[in-house]
Amino acid sequence: MTNPSNIPLGVSRHSSTPASLSSDPGSIPPLSRATVVKHPKVRKTVSSSRSKANISKQNKDQKNKEKSALVTPLEYAQKLNLDLPKKRKSDYLKGKQILYVGGDMQYAGILTRGRMDYIIKHGGTLVPSYDPTTVTHIVTDATTRPTLKALGLKSLKEIPDNIPTVTWSWVISGYGRLGYNKLRGKHDEEANDTKGKANAIDDDESLLDFEFLHAAFPQRIHAGRSWQKRGQGNLVQTKVQVTASTDDLGGDFSYISYVCSPKLVVLPPAPLTFVPTGKASSTAHNNNNQSNHKPQSNTEDPLAEFYEKARAERAQAVSRNTDESDQEEEFSKPAHVPRRGFTCDRKEPEQRECMNQDIIEKLEELMELHKAKLGEDDRWRVYSYSKCIRALRNYPKKIKSFNEARSITGVGEKTARKIMEIIETGDLRRIGYEKTDDVEAVNLFQGIYGVGRQIAYMWYNNGCRTLDDVRARKGGIKLSRAQEVGLQFYDDINDRMPRSEAESIFNLIRPIALELDEHLYIDIMGSFRRGKATCGDIDIIVTRPTSDGITHAGLLPELLARLHAAKILTEDLALPDDFSALELCYRGLCKRPEPDAKHRRIDILCVPWENRGAALLYYTGDDIFNRAMRMKANVLGYSLNQRGLYAGVVRDPRNRRVKISEGNIVASETEEEIFKILGVPWQEPHERVRG
Repeated sequence: MTNPSNIPLGVSRHSSTPASLSSDPGSIPPLSRATVVKHPKVRKTVSSSRSKANISKQNKDQKNKEKSALVTPLEYAQKLNLDLPKKRKSDYLKGKQILYVGGDMQYAGILTRGRMDYIIKHGGTLVPSYDPTTVTHIVTDATTRPTLKALGLKSLKEIPDNIPTVTWSWVISGYGRLGYNKLRGKHDEEANDTKGKANAIDDDESLLDFEFLHAAFPQRIHAGRSWQKRGQGNLVQTKVQVTASTDDLGGDFSYISYVCSPKLVVLPPAPLTFVPTGKASSTAHNNNNQSNHKPQSNTEDPLAEFYEKARAERAQAVSRNTDESDQEEEFSKPAHVPRRGFTCDRKEPEQRECMNQDIIEKLEELMELHKAKLGEDDRWRVYSYSKCIRALRNYPKKIKSFNEARSITGVGEKTARKIMEIIETGDLRRIGYEKTDDVEAVNLFQGIYGVGRQIAYMWYNNGCRTLDDVRARKGGIKLSRAQEVGLQFYDDINDRMPRSEAESIFNLIRPIALELDEHLYIDIMGSFRRGKATCGDIDIIVTRPTSDGITHAGLLPELLARLHAAKILTEDLALPDDFSALELCYRGLCKRPEPDAKHRRIDILCVPWENRGAALLYYTGDDIFNRAMRMKANVLGYSLNQRGLYAGVVRDPRNRRVKISEGNIVASETEEEIFKILGVPWQEPHERVRG
């Protein structure tokens, strides 16, 4: 029988499975054998699972990014307000109605969305659109135009004064203080009494910096004025945190800048670091109010904690080689603010025989070599050696061992080894190593009046090695008129004069000045007033009481003419631009009218009568003492310079050297009133030696 369909035997026409088959393997149809194919089992591994998961996650993230990229800042803020978290990370932004401007072109970027999330997570209220009746803070890192566009305004003047415009740094300024706030005790919040709640509110407020420290636009730095609310009014008797205010430590360190003094006010405001017990009073510094503070011993000095910082500032100034009279220094934020107000130190002890003078002389020689160099490491070596030298001066006995030297505060291990080398050999090999040709030449050239390190190195690079090379103008160098005079009288200027010589020259000048006006106040300042045995130059102050309506304006030119005619003044180094001003500074050379007398440096300073106390304080020194005084003034919320003690100075947060508000002078007529306001016990000039 034939099979026209060629269907294998045993397979149904309408079935894909074989029918009953014989037990004989040979009876299995060929087609059935061909269709039974075993595929290898795929083994699943951890890496393959992760790979699939990563691919899936990447695809999901990509889809989310595509979706979120189309959300405007307004829409994203509205979305966050509809889905507020039940529990927030913290509440330090509580009560702040914040409008955030990220400067996005159209859609909210990742940074903008992240910052909006942050505001919500830390208790703030995110305002979607500008509403001056709702917004308490505008946070923006954008420039003026994008910010105004987001607000729908044409000018920053349209923003009410009660709404500050700050940068993002203000928002995060309180985050780092959260842990400290918890340590101070949050149990007051749990108490139901009103006082506890008030304390809690004050604590939360103090977490954030003052708004003006983070002002987005200089012209709106006064907006908000929360710093006035914290420093004045009815305050509870708790310590105000200095942390927020210490960002404004840009000290007024200008030495001579010829501008008129602001109008005087009678009494100073209370410093930011001290809280009055009741209402803020303008009489915070009178005698009756001093019962809140323990009286300081006359043997203590509250500037002690600032001396180390002042030395670092001086070392930095030396490394920059700037003329201190032409620039204004800036104090950085101190690393630590004492909890118990300002620590006190003993007054400088009377000069006594130094037991380690041989060591000091070698270290000073090494320090001067580093001072001549331009490197950053050399700058810090100068600071380190100056700190060590001061410690050695005050050490009461002769150093005999390495361990003894190492035990002295300010003496490191390497310096202790140098001390032992000096003790054992009488010399220090490091001096020979550092005394290179360039250093010796630079130190030599810097002895010329008007030559700093930059010019000295330039002359060295032009081939100059000696003063004769400078006189010969080797390498095509050029000298100013003042430098010519400095070169001509090089030896005289660099030789310190005896105290008696400075006094004799002053006694020649004083009667000539009084002939011009018998009411003049004229005195000698500087190292002479501090009682030093030798003086580098002569500093003279000239002013006049104005009770009769007459000032010293216009007197200096005639005084200089008479001193030249008397052969006391010999050379002019720097003349004032406007001789009619009340504040003037003259620099020149003088000498006793004798054949072999040496030429000496002299500065004559004319100051307004009301600024005489601040000028005396400033030009008496010494440098370390002055820097410490100014530093303490800044920490207390004041600013001190040669014109007086200022309160209310406000600086541009973007450039601390730029003043937005000059403030008001609160003390300047006498040194005593400045000492009193700053809480520094009175010290005679000879007691102010710190260097």
